[in-house]
Amino acid sequence: MANLHQLAAVAAMAAVGLAGCGRPAEQAKAPAPAAKAAPVTVYACDDGRTVRASYPDPDTAVVEVDGRSRNLKIAISASGARYTGDGYQWWAKGMTQAQLSPLAAGEEIASAPGVNCKAPEAAVAPPPPGTPGGLPDDRTPVSEAPFTPQSAQGAANVVQTYYALIGEKKYAEAWNLWSDGGKASGVTRQAFTASFDKYASYNAQIGAPGDVEGAAGSLFVSVPVVIYGQMKTGAPVNLKGDVRLRRVNDVPGSTDEQRKWRIAETALKPSPGG
Repeated sequence: MANLHQLAAVAAMAAVGLAGCGRPAEQAKAPAPAAKAAPVTVYACDDGRTVRASYPDPDTAVVEVDGRSRNLKIAISASGARYTGDGYQWWAKGMTQAQLSPLAAGEEIASAPGVNCKAPEAAVAPPPPGTPGGLPDDRTPVSEAPFTPQSAQGAANVVQTYYALIGEKKYAEAWNLWSDGGKASGVTRQAFTASFDKYASYNAQIGAPGDVEGAAGSLFVSVPVVIYGQMKTGAPVNLKGDVRLRRVNDVPGSTDEQRKWRIAETALKPSPGG
């Protein structure tokens, strides 16, 4: 016969079991997702310093300057987004331009002129070959044999050099690669240079040259080109067409300059797919 202590233990276990059946089992809670870090924009300032800035919420800018991270808060501004705190004012104009100024004691608006800072422009890329706006998807292996300056590949090399000079803003040197000492461009060197002032970036992808053709003592070849880049307004640049080059045949009386490939005309039009 069970004693009183055994009966009490059984009763206690039964009570626990009934209590467990009387309420639903607790569901395991999934861990809260980790907050995503705000993207960081790196700015190069005119005084040589680098500023790293992120914007974790609409009211905050985390600005790393002089090796130290500073939390700045949004402040009143007539334009752009102005943030202040920890001795600094950070005035952002969009995501690519800003101004960093020191705040004197007691200042809410910086009296110092500050320094301009600029982030790199958004990367742009040409449309892939074979797509609308891209170069022809020509899979013919390119010959690695040496080429002469007078060959079609020599002409393509001139086009490559021409657009590389433009990309480096060496406009006067690029203008000289037009026929007739630059006159075939139809504009003066100064006007040619001014025509690129509206671009923030101007790049070219060069295709395989066509066959060399002869006409009236001159040789011609066309090279396909895709232009891609960005206007200073932020608008994309997408152009496609041919650059036609000319050189004088190797005839008596022709000069060394006349026997070099030079640009005779370009036929570039806005293209889709960029």
